[in-house]
Amino acid sequence: MKNQKLAIFDWNGTILADTTQAWVASNKCLEFYGQAPISFKRQRETFDFPIIHYYKRNGCCIDKVLETKTEANEIFQSSYDALAANARTRRGARDLLEWLRKNNVTCIILSNYITTKIVAHLERLKIEHYFSYVSANNCDGTSILSSTNKLERLSDFMVKRGYRPDNAFIIGDSREEPEIGRHLGITSIGITGGCINEKRLRAAKPDHLIHNLSETKKILHDKWDLPIS
Repeated sequence: MKNQKLAIFDWNGTILADTTQAWVASNKCLEFYGQAPISFKRQRETFDFPIIHYYKRNGCCIDKVLETKTEANEIFQSSYDALAANARTRRGARDLLEWLRKNNVTCIILSNYITTKIVAHLERLKIEHYFSYVSANNCDGTSILSSTNKLERLSDFMVKRGYRPDNAFIIGDSREEPEIGRHLGITSIGITGGCINEKRLRAAKPDHLIHNLSETKKILHDKWDLPIS
């Protein structure tokens, strides 16, 4: 894998256009904790990983959040599943994935979401053949309340498979991807229109900031001299 190129995609809000659905489901959880619903603008101003920071910023009692995490997770998952059942890919996703395939770039998913649910969406959307690997969570979703392990999972994957940092890039809509990129020496791309607002995404200092997935082609043309079709 020494010279093989690697594309690392976040899932929610990056490949899957589900940010609105996640906001509605999150408001169900805030209601469970006795808080008034928040606006979509406030959602993007306060959302973060680990999720406990989001609850704290929106007035929830952290002790109660920790004590009732299983109940809240069930509320979120059931609400989100119904809302996202027919969610589509983000604009430009299929075109970018096909372009990467034609240029022999390996694509994987690195997510805080649940593996089986990602796979189900990949099959529903008929894009599973673009991804060689899905690195996500195999629990019920409560693990991301207090911590995440995307950095560790990706580091292990790259070491075991022999991918070099200069032959990889990571793209996502949160603050995690730029942080992971800096830790591992990987080019990071932040995409707007996802779980946080553009101001917060810029503050996370990704190497590149884009508004549409199609803009990734120009970045990779300059980085790896891949032809833009």
